[in-house]
Amino acid sequence: MSTVGVDLGTSGVRAVACDCEGQQIAAAADKTSLERPREGWVVVDAEAVLHSAESLVAAVAAEAADRGDHVRAIAFSSQGEAVVPVDRQGRALSPAPVGMDARGEPAARAMAERLGSERVQQITGQPLNRMFSIYKIAVGDAAWRPPAANAYRALSDFVATRWGAAPAIDWTCAARTGLFDIEAATWSAEMIATAAIDAPWMRDVPFSECVPSGTPIGTVSTEAAERLGVPRATALVAGAHDQAASFIGAGGTAGSVSTFALGSSDCLTVETTQRPAGIAGTGFATYPWRSARWLTLAGTAAGGWTLDWYIALTGIADADALLSESSPEPPPIIVLPYFAGSGTLDNDPTGRGAVIGLTLDLSRAQLTRAFLEAAGYELGSIVAAFTAAGLRVGQVRAVGAGANNPITLGIRASAAGVPLTPAIGNASARGAALLAGAGIGLFDLDNLPPIALGAIARPEPTTVDWYNQQRQTYRDLYRVLKPFNQRFDVRRRSEIAPHARSLN
Repeated sequence: MSTVGVDLGTSGVRAVACDCEGQQIAAAADKTSLERPREGWVVVDAEAVLHSAESLVAAVAAEAADRGDHVRAIAFSSQGEAVVPVDRQGRALSPAPVGMDARGEPAARAMAERLGSERVQQITGQPLNRMFSIYKIAVGDAAWRPPAANAYRALSDFVATRWGAAPAIDWTCAARTGLFDIEAATWSAEMIATAAIDAPWMRDVPFSECVPSGTPIGTVSTEAAERLGVPRATALVAGAHDQAASFIGAGGTAGSVSTFALGSSDCLTVETTQRPAGIAGTGFATYPWRSARWLTLAGTAAGGWTLDWYIALTGIADADALLSESSPEPPPIIVLPYFAGSGTLDNDPTGRGAVIGLTLDLSRAQLTRAFLEAAGYELGSIVAAFTAAGLRVGQVRAVGAGANNPITLGIRASAAGVPLTPAIGNASARGAALLAGAGIGLFDLDNLPPIALGAIARPEPTTVDWYNQQRQTYRDLYRVLKPFNQRFDVRRRSEIAPHARSLN
């Protein structure tokens, strides 16, 4: 018997099959193409994501069947914020905007004026930010809000319903829409009513039922079973937001083990047994994933994307070789990785990236190391902020593609001042596979199988003093550049002003 986790990520789709002991027995992956149809718009083709998911599940299911481990349950890990309008048959009517899509800014400003950022965070657990789905849905653009839209779905329930599940979304993905009441564990009537002042169509479009992660939501239809190569009536189970799934898959535990995801975005995730106090007014996000289990997140919107931008700029196709050839010594420069707005700590969509300290003597190896250090500086800042807020971080396990290289992981650990333990394999897809198993009684959520771990990357002792100073400089840099970034943002605001007027 095996279970499959499907990671519907921003940079790609991945599928992992795990046996009844929670060990990976098959894996497959496919890249996702993001499109930028307009300035500030970043979208993914939901139908293409569905097609990739089907082919990847078929591949791992066949490999599992060859071992005698037939698939019995499937669950999803899904990127947050991306939602897609669908027709009555569940087919996508337009591409899905991803997290860094900026079209929702006018609606976010209107929400701030009407309800206030503190009230929004109290209800939803998420800071008021244009990244969340509610603000994109509230934009009155016909290309995004087709008249025939029957529902809006996150990628996880979009795929699951096409395979036979009832329309259901887990609490964590629901929270990333910015419409979910995390205390009542249902859609917020107050948030919907406030958004509907400018976007009355939001009152009429139903959303999926909200359920805890690990809840059975249906079975694979006969037609889907043939495409996926799985037995008929294979269970479909509610999964989790990708950061939550990574936490589960990497063996995260409240107060003792947290996860740091190095993917398209970089994110630290910690668990508590109740809703954390003391984070009101911060950029932290929090949500429950099951009863008495809360996750709190903080990170940057464009961690891996920032590195991808730098790698493309060098023109070197072998990214691993470029990163491994980084300078062995800390360079006298700092990269601010806010290429898609600032990190969680400042929650500033006008934030921009910067490289400070350039000279004619600077080498490419030094610049490469500086880009790697940026993730470490942000992690160190987040750990300090979490600790100040009373959130216990404990051991940090690194997950995602950025955790695979011991050299680059060591650089990030030194810059952060935090030891990093790599979790082997795809933690996000594995977490979804474990949730699938929990949904059919195969695994106990309080006693999940452990994940294999790699060698701990520890801060280099000789650089501790240097990096302590650099982390403070890193935090100061954002504050110094903030007024300049806001001036640069004036032109973009003037371009979206007509859309803002249409909402008021």
